[in-house]
Amino acid sequence: MYIKLINPKTHGLAAYNNNGSSLQTLNYLVQEAKREQENSDIFFNQEEDKLTSEQVRQDIDTNVKGLSGKDAKFYSLIISPSADELSHIKNDEQLLKFYTRQVMELYAQNYKLKEDRQLTSQNLVWGAAIHHYRSYRGTDKEVLAGTAKVGEKRPGLQTHVHVIVSARDREQKITLNPNARKERFNLIDWQRKSGQLFEKHFRYTAQEKEKIKVKQRDPSRDAVRALRIRERVNIINTIVPPAQRLDAERVNNIANGRNYDKTFYRSLNRVELKAQQGKPIDNAYHLLETGREQNKSTSAPTRNLIYALQQALHSGTNSNTKTEEIGEGKRPKKGEIEID
Repeated sequence: MYIKLINPKTHGLAAYNNNGSSLQTLNYLVQEAKREQENSDIFFNQEEDKLTSEQVRQDIDTNVKGLSGKDAKFYSLIISPSADELSHIKNDEQLLKFYTRQVMELYAQNYKLKEDRQLTSQNLVWGAAIHHYRSYRGTDKEVLAGTAKVGEKRPGLQTHVHVIVSARDREQKITLNPNARKERFNLIDWQRKSGQLFEKHFRYTAQEKEKIKVKQRDPSRDAVRALRIRERVNIINTIVPPAQRLDAERVNNIANGRNYDKTFYRSLNRVELKAQQGKPIDNAYHLLETGREQNKSTSAPTRNLIYALQQALHSGTNSNTKTEEIGEGKRPKKGEIEID
C-alpha cells in the first residue's frame, strides 16, 4: 500500500496552489475521471456517495475560518494499492471506498491534541474520487525506451484514490496540518497503520515492497552535522548579548536526541532569525527540544523594552549575517506517485 501526502508546488505535472480555492484541484480530478466515465458525481466522503465537485468545493472552501491568506486551506492525499492488493479485493470500488473511509478515520485519530483530545472522521471535511487508469508520461522509462507512447494507458490494475481534505476541523477551531512536526502528526505512523489496516480488514499478507520503510539516519554523517551546527551556533553567538549565547555542545546533544530531524532545523532557523532581529532567545533550548515556543511570563511591554535595548546594543553589528542551511540535503524522493 502506498499512501502519499502531495506537495502541491512540486508534485508531478499538476502543480496547484492550496492556499486558495480547491476549484483547480477538483477540476483536474474531474477532467481525469471523464476519460473513464461521463458522470460528474464521482466524489464521496465519510457518509455520502455520488457527490459533485461543486458540493466538495463548497465544503472545503467554506471551511476556512481562522486561516490567513497565506495558510494552506486543504491538503491532497493519494491512496494507491499495489496491483496485487487490488487483485486481492477484485478491484472492487465499494471495498476501496470502505477502505478509504477507514484510512481517513486513522488520519483524524493520528492528530495529537492538547489534553489528550481525540478526533474522529466526523471532525473532518473531505472528499475523494477514484481513478482507474494511469497514462504514460514523457519521463517514463518505457517511453524513453520507445516501447510506449505518451498518453497511452499503463497496463494492469492502476486503480487509486485521490482525497482532498480541509486544513480545518468541521467546527473550524483546529488547524489540521499533516506536514506538522511528528509530535503533532506522525505521517509515517499514519501511513504504516493504513497499510496494516488493509491487511487486517481484507486478510491480506503484504509483500515487503508493499510495506512502509522508514529511512534510517546515516550515523556516519553525524560528525559533519555536529561540526556545521557548531559553526552555526558560533555565528549566532556573535549576534546576541553574552547572556543569550548558546552552548554548542548542548545544542548538538539536542540535535542528536531528535535524530537531526526537520523540526530541529526549523527551530534552529527560528532561533537564528530572532537573534538577527534583536529579539531574546532565552527560550532557545526549549524551542530546539520541542519545536514549540515556551510560554512567556514576561509582560509584553517588558519584552518590547528588552527587544529595543538589545537592538540598541547591537546596532553596529551586521544583522544581515546569513548562515548556511544545514538541514538534510535535498535528494530525489523514491516512489513518488504522479497526481493522476
